[in-house]
Amino acid sequence: MVSVTISKTDLARRTREVLDQARRGQMIIVRSYGEDQVVLLDILDYRILKALASNVLSPDARLSIDDTEKAIHAYLNEDISLAKAAELLGVSRYELLERFERMGLPLRQGPQSVDEALDEVNAAR
Repeated sequence: MVSVTISKTDLARRTREVLDQARRGQMIIVRSYGEDQVVLLDILDYRILKALASNVLSPDARLSIDDTEKAIHAYLNEDISLAKAAELLGVSRYELLERFERMGLPLRQGPQSVDEALDEVNAAR
């Protein structure tokens, strides 16, 4: 994931521009007095990373996750295809694919079963 480091002063001066960069997938690291303080990233990227972490670290603690995390968990656990996960998240398959690639997350290309192939056809409609 590509990141840009800015100062708190730059953030204050260019807030709108910096937030737009984050919404477009740029990870922004805010630095103060030579130390990294805060990271700004798009909310869907945050939710994807949160779902990935909880999937790996705490698979039993999924009772309090939101719909975004449920969709990511289902994809990571190979219960649904990337196209179905994208549909559940309200983004295109290509946008989700781009986000996963940008973040270095695992991808399963192509349907693994007839049911997944039908899900992808239905999601494309």
